[in-house]
Amino acid sequence: MPLKCLAVDLDGTLTDSEGVIHYEVVKKLEEIKNFGVKVILVSGASYPAVVTLAYYLPVTRLAVAENGGVVGFRNNYRLLAPAEDRDAILKVVKEKLDGILLYSWQNQFRFVDLAFHPAPGLTPEQATSRASEVLSPIGYEVVDSGWAIHVHRVGVNKARGLLEACKILDLDPSSVAAVGDSEVDIPMFEVAGVSVALGNAPTRVKEKACYVVNNSYFKGFLEAVDLLERKQLL
Repeated sequence: MPLKCLAVDLDGTLTDSEGVIHYEVVKKLEEIKNFGVKVILVSGASYPAVVTLAYYLPVTRLAVAENGGVVGFRNNYRLLAPAEDRDAILKVVKEKLDGILLYSWQNQFRFVDLAFHPAPGLTPEQATSRASEVLSPIGYEVVDSGWAIHVHRVGVNKARGLLEACKILDLDPSSVAAVGDSEVDIPMFEVAGVSVALGNAPTRVKEKACYVVNNSYFKGFLEAVDLLERKQLL
């Protein structure tokens, strides 16, 4: 049965390793849209960034941003966590995680999911683990997307954001194919009807996907779409 929607991660999935979106991706997105399949951007990026891309790219004008924490378009959006979380997270990071997490400039544009980088001398894994020791007991999750270390309330994830988008668009989640490359995409894989992990995805992500393609980054996305088309799912 053909799928009605493609839910696609942004960084590392539609982009190359430097974050650039190539013309082949735009062309493929336009082909999908013209075929009558909705494309939803489901990203860990800030809401303004995802809305901007949803406006300019040939995709559905609906954004699932901040790892599922914000869903909407332009000034019509819904926060899937309390707005107070932003200041609460910043306060804890400043008071207890100085020297572990570095503030990202994006946070001035983020609502409920904040982004950080490891302090010098720490790997992302080390910074994520040490931050989790402080934040997990008070109800916040710390996850490494491969592009940033994200902190948000437990229960905020791409599955919840995708389900909210499906309600808005009157879609059954089983009619959605999800494509991604990161740990934060696993919840989205679990609620979508079909899931595809890219070659640059960690092993755990690949194990959760219905299909795995060989290519990485945007070339992996193009291969994923070809795979879904060959299987007559798109």
